[in-house]
Amino acid sequence: MTVKTTASNGTETTARGSAARTGRGRWARFSRGDLAAFALLALFLAAFPLLASESMVNVGVYALIYGLAAIGLTLLMGLAGQVSLGQAAFFAIGAYGQAVLITKYQVPMVPAAIIAVSLAMVAALLVGLPLLRLRGHYLALATLGLGIIVTVAATESEFLGATSGIYGVDKPTFGGRRYDSPAEYFWLLAPVVFLALLLARNIVTGRIGRALGAVNDSEIAAECLGVDTFRLRLQVFVLSAGFAGLAGVAYVHWIGVVNPNAANFPLSVEFLLMSVLGGLGSVWGAVIGAFSVELLDEGLRSLIPTLVPGAVGEVQLIGFGVVLTAVILFVPGGIHEVWRRLLARLRRPAPATGEPAAAEAEPDGSPLLAREGRPVAGEPLLEVRDLTRRFGGVTAVSGVSFDVRAGEIFGLIGPNGAGKTTCFNMISGVLAPSAGSVRLGNTRIDGRKPHVFAEARATRTFQNLQIFRSTTVRGNVAVGRHLRSGAGMLRAALSFPARGEERQIHRSVNELLALTGLAADADRLAADLPFGRQRQLEIARALALEPDLLLLDEPMAGLSGAERRELVRLLRRLRAGGMAIVLVEHDVEAVLALADRVAVLDDGHLIALGTPDEVRQDPAVLAAYLGVDDDEDLTLPAAQTADGNLANEDDA
Repeated sequence: MTVKTTASNGTETTARGSAARTGRGRWARFSRGDLAAFALLALFLAAFPLLASESMVNVGVYALIYGLAAIGLTLLMGLAGQVSLGQAAFFAIGAYGQAVLITKYQVPMVPAAIIAVSLAMVAALLVGLPLLRLRGHYLALATLGLGIIVTVAATESEFLGATSGIYGVDKPTFGGRRYDSPAEYFWLLAPVVFLALLLARNIVTGRIGRALGAVNDSEIAAECLGVDTFRLRLQVFVLSAGFAGLAGVAYVHWIGVVNPNAANFPLSVEFLLMSVLGGLGSVWGAVIGAFSVELLDEGLRSLIPTLVPGAVGEVQLIGFGVVLTAVILFVPGGIHEVWRRLLARLRRPAPATGEPAAAEAEPDGSPLLAREGRPVAGEPLLEVRDLTRRFGGVTAVSGVSFDVRAGEIFGLIGPNGAGKTTCFNMISGVLAPSAGSVRLGNTRIDGRKPHVFAEARATRTFQNLQIFRSTTVRGNVAVGRHLRSGAGMLRAALSFPARGEERQIHRSVNELLALTGLAADADRLAADLPFGRQRQLEIARALALEPDLLLLDEPMAGLSGAERRELVRLLRRLRAGGMAIVLVEHDVEAVLALADRVAVLDDGHLIALGTPDEVRQDPAVLAAYLGVDDDEDLTLPAAQTADGNLANEDDA
């Protein structure tokens, strides 16, 4: 059975219906699984105080408190890929803010909590603006310094109680009832943690989560699809601080006192261990890790003094370090990864049926993905003027100028090291030019970030594959719809307002997968695809942006003959739909057979620009490719199509 999918211009293509149904079914099963998981969590939280001893319920209270901070850290590390050793600093800001408002200004608990959490988030915003320009261990060290600063500031401030801290914070009171026992406080916190986990899960599975997961896999590719990586990382950093601040509020009401130890390094290590042990790949891991670490904490309190007489907190911290190291070495995915692997072994893979879906053969000239508002064919779309890039004393590209018009295929060829990819990188914003300008439409984009290039309806593929390896084929293409959807952090967290947008994204993704012959692989991990299919995936993902300008960097590399023929047909149909395509390819004859105009680079200089026939007979081009003198009477051989057959007049 087949289903028909329709391109934006009304062109219909066919794909295997079973693959489309499988994709929808998996999304449906995922939702049912989530509902079951949240139902089990609610049952556990309700029953735990009834079944456990009072001492264990007390451990559970700390697990819920710290679990809130761990949820935020899991979002930051697992989703945004940013390592933070300063989560305790925002925890302390929330705790101190709540204590000051309650004890010194008699602000009611709920308004005080809102203000305290806001203080933590504002602090994260101010700190994140400079710090999130750092990467890797530099960011980790910088956030570690933040915790030290908060600790020293609290210790030296008389207003904050110096080393004694602030005490006298009452237990919460609602409806005339005081929540002062472990069981009552556990039940009070349980709905808060449940809601926090639900909001975090919604963020991870929505538009923002897809974008940040893509950034974690390949920041350059995500930027070229319109993802403003710095802005999103800053948003997650601030949100993570909000979770930590809320945990600090819950902590100070349970303990009744807050002192500088709330911002110390061991607590940050404990939050880190919770996230890593539970599994950074899932927000569920934060809650699982919180309970696991608190139980481990209780065990270490008893075990370490037995093994090392007189040992106290610092030696216990060594125990945490040993466990953290063991988890990273032997179970890098944490408890969540172990559970996922166990389920994968228990499930039998569904037998493959049929052949991979392929786009229905259409005439080369039939328009594809045409849309209203696209520039008129022949209108200048990309203007490159005197583009130059120097690396130290080496000039990779020197004074290159050319235009690309709407509705044409423009070839950019040259020997190895000629500067073709460097040109692409400067045009797309991956590299800033040393001199020259790039205009896309009426917008000057040279020196701007790649997401600005994408916002101007342009994108690219890469010579070295930049797929998002941690997600599926469907997930990769969905990231390409980032600029064609608008759900932000709040809408993503609430889920319901973004649900209609998500359905539209899935419909668009299914259409593109069918058009590019990837429908049968929709739910496979992108990393599991053969190399040629990954090339096709990059193109499908780029088309999801609905670009007016598409830069393709060696798209035929690694493709079979049949795949190359399908790609040539696809590019011709995209050109007929009004899209401008710039093609870098080592297969010179394939470019000459396909392109309307060709530019030739050699050693960073533009040596020829014209039609394929003009370029084929240009003496400078012959010298560059064949190593002959300019005055020798030679021409490049007749153009060939992508599958190696000689091109006839109609093909060219």
